Amino acid sequence: MQTKDFQAFVEQLGDLSESQRQVVVAALKGKGSASDAIRVIERQFAAHPSCGHCGERSFGQWGTSGSGFKRYKCRCCGRTFTALTGTPLSGLHHRDRWVEYARAMVDGVSLRKAAKRCRIDLGTSFRWRHRFLTKPKGVKAKSVKGIVEADETFFRRSAKGSKTLVGRAPRKRGEKAKPGLSTDDYAPVLIVRDRHGQTTDQRLADLEGRTIATYLAPVVESDAVLVSDGRPAYGTFAEERGLLHISIVAARGEHVYQGFHLQNVNNYTSRLKGWMRRFNGVATKYLDSYLGWWRMIDRMGESLTMTRLLALASGYAAT
Repeated sequence: MQTKDFQAFVEQLGDLSESQRQVVVAALKGKGSASDAIRVIERQFAAHPSCGHCGERSFGQWGTSGSGFKRYKCRCCGRTFTALTGTPLSGLHHRDRWVEYARAMVDGVSLRKAAKRCRIDLGTSFRWRHRFLTKPKGVKAKSVKGIVEADETFFRRSAKGSKTLVGRAPRKRGEKAKPGLSTDDYAPVLIVRDRHGQTTDQRLADLEGRTIATYLAPVVESDAVLVSDGRPAYGTFAEERGLLHISIVAARGEHVYQGFHLQNVNNYTSRLKGWMRRFNGVATKYLDSYLGWWRMIDRMGESLTMTRLLALASGYAAT
């Protein structure tokens, strides 16, 4: 809800009757129910109806499942399905706690805090988080245009949660990384963002020019102005594509050149890293999920509600 809409809502509270006040209080105190989750998912399914097995749109209603979802039977493959079939949420239990778990994800709380809120096991909280992020982590800008800023950022490599560590000895708590930004100790992430807020990112295996060009080529429009740091890979890519390239060499104290800068992408990266500190380290193999989680929060802002996130997690809602 936008701030002005919220203020208007607050001003109207004084006009509520006693019974209406009680309904509002009950709604604010409520933790959600299985029927709430079912309504959200079935409403989204109704907008994009198709068989969860074969994807065909020719089907008819076939009773109700034991979990409360409407059941359908496909006229093409002959199999029955519900709105959950084929979605990342299929097979998860405790549906009465999904809405509250979605609220915890909107708030960006840790696994333990989310588990405590929803009265679920820590392992269940972990499994739900990554199921809820299956769809959002794949939503990135398909193209960036105008003034496009590109830069790399680095996250400390982590095997957090792993019971088998291969290739190095375990670190002691608080142990510092080796000097420099070696890819042995850090996972590089390429972040590309235009002035319209369209953002995409990619975890890189290395910082070779061909690797960076591979990820830039499909998304950067042919008439864009590419703004980057002094890494040669960006200049080479821009020259090959015939793009105007502005290099900002921060090492020489040049943060702005002829009105061009990297503040847009740097502010985004700063907010991303500030948000991720609450998790006290993220396992590198799950980094893509957290990057997608942050893109969703940044993209949707105040419009990201618990019901909206639940709809996105099911894969039906438009992003």
